[in-house]
Parts: sequence; structure tokens; C-alpha cells
Amino acid sequence: MNLLNLLYAYLVHPILFILPAYVANGSPVVLAKFVRKRHPIDFGRKFIDGRRVFGDSKSWEGLVFAVLCGTLTGYIENILGITSIDLVEAFTMSMGAMLGDLLGSFIKRRLGVAPGEPAIPMDQLLFVTVALLMLSAIGRLPLNLVQILVLLAITFLLHVGTNAIAYLAKLKPVPW
Repeated sequence: MNLLNLLYAYLVHPILFILPAYVANGSPVVLAKFVRKRHPIDFGRKFIDGRRVFGDSKSWEGLVFAVLCGTLTGYIENILGITSIDLVEAFTMSMGAMLGDLLGSFIKRRLGVAPGEPAIPMDQLLFVTVALLMLSAIGRLPLNLVQILVLLAITFLLHVGTNAIAYLAKLKPVPW
């Protein structure tokens, strides 16, 4: 296998494959700039520890928008012949990304971390990890262990970079 084939197989292909999860993870930030009145997923309720379950930053509108954007991304990739992702895989990755994000929020609230405050590496990796686990659970994970490990490393770096860009573009109030 030559260098270009290796780069494609272990870097480009995994990123293109996971793109629906990436898009789903970033979509709520964009939506929040246009939709001011949002409905919290936890309905403002508190957990048994007296803290909010997720917080105001996790909304039904953001969840639906994220899953739609991620699923549409996978569909477009398929139509353009970029990947062979089907709608089930795109939806599963998108939903997995959002469930991973919600799980991260839940854990952060239990640890007393305020919404918007960083929790490294959970913020960067939990969304993609849950997306991959959900794909694996339905028997649709075509990546090998090396591809997954490279993907996790690249995801960490991309997440840090894209959040800094979103901050500079005034889409996010903090650079993480």
C-alpha cells in the first residue's frame, strides 16, 4: 500500500465516514444563533443531587436540528459517492453524537462543572465515541481499531480547532 492509499484509508476515509456525527455535534451552536427561545431537554428539572439534569444549553430544538443536519450530511455524502453511508448509519451516528453530548453534560453537572465550562477530553471525544459504539451495536461499524484510534486523535485536534474558530466567529461565547 502506498502512502496516499494509507493516508486515505487511515485518515481521510474515517473522517468522511464520521462526518455526520461531526456535523450533528456542531449544528446546535449554529441554531442557537437563530433560535433564541429554546426548550430544555430536561424541562428545567433537577437530578437527585439538586443540580440540573443537563442545563439550558441542551434543547429539543438543538437535538432535532443536529440529528437532521447529521443525517442529511450522510445522505448527501452517499448521493455524491463520497461514502456509502446509508440513512440508518447517518441517523445512528447523528443520534449517537447527540447522546454522547448529553451524557457529557449529565456527567459535567454531576461533577459541578458549569454549562460551557471545559471538561477535557470528554467534550472532545464522548460524542464521537458514543456514535461509534451505537454503530457497532447495530453491526454497522466498518472501521478497524487503528482507524478508530487515529479518528479519536484527529477528532480531539479538530474539535479544539473548530471550537476556536466558532469562538472567533462569535458563534460560541468560549473557545472550547
